[in-house]
Amino acid sequence: PRFVILLHPTAHWGYANSMLFLLRHFAIAILGLFSIMQGQGAPSGKNAMTAAAGGHAGGPQLVDVGFWPTVIYNLDVDSNTFYATTYVWFTWTGPIDPSETAEFINNVESWGLTKVKTYPKPIDLPDGRKYQCLRLEGRFFQLFSLKRFPLEKHALRILLEDNTNDASRVIYRFDRRNSGIDPHLNIPGWCISQWNGSAGIRHYPTNLGDATLGDHGSDYGSVIFEIEVTRPVNYFVWKMLLPLIIILLANWTALLLHPSELSSRAAMSGTALLTTVFMQQGYTAKLPEVNYLVLMDKIYVVVYLLILISLMQVVFQGTMLKRRRIEDLRKVMLLDKISVGVQALFFAVSVWLIIATTR
Repeated sequence: PRFVILLHPTAHWGYANSMLFLLRHFAIAILGLFSIMQGQGAPSGKNAMTAAAGGHAGGPQLVDVGFWPTVIYNLDVDSNTFYATTYVWFTWTGPIDPSETAEFINNVESWGLTKVKTYPKPIDLPDGRKYQCLRLEGRFFQLFSLKRFPLEKHALRILLEDNTNDASRVIYRFDRRNSGIDPHLNIPGWCISQWNGSAGIRHYPTNLGDATLGDHGSDYGSVIFEIEVTRPVNYFVWKMLLPLIIILLANWTALLLHPSELSSRAAMSGTALLTTVFMQQGYTAKLPEVNYLVLMDKIYVVVYLLILISLMQVVFQGTMLKRRRIEDLRKVMLLDKISVGVQALFFAVSVWLIIATTR
């Protein structure tokens, strides 16, 4: 601002006029200083748009990342992997093209990873940002927990990071508004319950040998997209639990036979025990080696216990009958019926507790 000195028209300066002169120019000086500060602090034109869009001028370049999976197949809990085909897009304002330096860190077959660009070069959007989309197909690693098998839930994750620019240069934001899963996406043998995505900073406690990053580790922007899948409840009820209930019913039928039929009662309980062993081997052969009991293993432990109790009861009663130490068979038959009822109740409560407490 320009300061203009106004001279009083008369040559005589009084005390009052001098004070008025000083106050007037003091106010002009304050207004000029305020205008200068406003001009320095507020961006205008392209600078204002860059600041609003998260440009690189005053800090790291912000990149919006979105996902749209279309196909997921070969979900293998034994090898802890799955195959996925998904669209991944980037929108940004700045000189760095994030689609060139994006790395999918849980990909396990780099030679089989396919990345096809929608456009040969990034295009300009109407709002001034740049846009590029990749069609991604590959095999990804995901550690699966089988503690709740066959009622377990798994989160199929795709992890994305920038392999060149650290967090001081590029930061990701998750495009939740446009992301999602294809309505026709279907995984045989699994139910898709929900999806989620998030962005953040991943810290490496090493500089990966790059002295330019300093000695205190390095930070990189990252995005996680995950799809939660569960096994159908029908698989547990009809293929896993129902055969066990049938075996237990056959075992309890032995207790309802006349106590004098020792051979038949013992044969039925023994056959139920062997059948249970073979059934457990059938499903464990399809699971990887784990150092803990899965939910179904715990249910089988209860079944083994009940069958062994029934078998011991049958043998004990048969032995006592042969030695003529049991006189009233009606009491024995009543005891067998009570045993069946108690065992059935114990089995139902145990299954409920195992499902509710296994995590």
